[in-house]
Amino acid sequence: MSSSLETILSIDKIRVKAHHGWYESERKIGGFYSISVQVFSTFPSTQSFDEMDISINYEQIYETVLSVMNEEFKLIEQCCKVLFERLKQLKPSEIWQVHLIKEDVPIKHVGSTSFCIKG
Repeated sequence: MSSSLETILSIDKIRVKAHHGWYESERKIGGFYSISVQVFSTFPSTQSFDEMDISINYEQIYETVLSVMNEEFKLIEQCCKVLFERLKQLKPSEIWQVHLIKEDVPIKHVGSTSFCIKG
């Protein structure tokens, strides 16, 4: 009987300044966002994890995140979905999760808002 390993590769808290927001002033001034990405995979228990082609290049994830965050979105939900779709192209057979946090939202006593997509 062959057993398998369920793995999670995480890239946590990529922090960038971007120009998103419902209000024009938010898009003009910009704000800080934090993005975390997880990739869920299953491998045979004999996997040695010593080859890049079975993994995902962190730099590709980082560059994809920067590229998308450089675009302008009115809603973090839309931004998160575009991040998810572009990242999923790197390894379509895996389950991806993208968590986008908007820091310092323009609502009194609210520190941040976030949106997450997994699939």
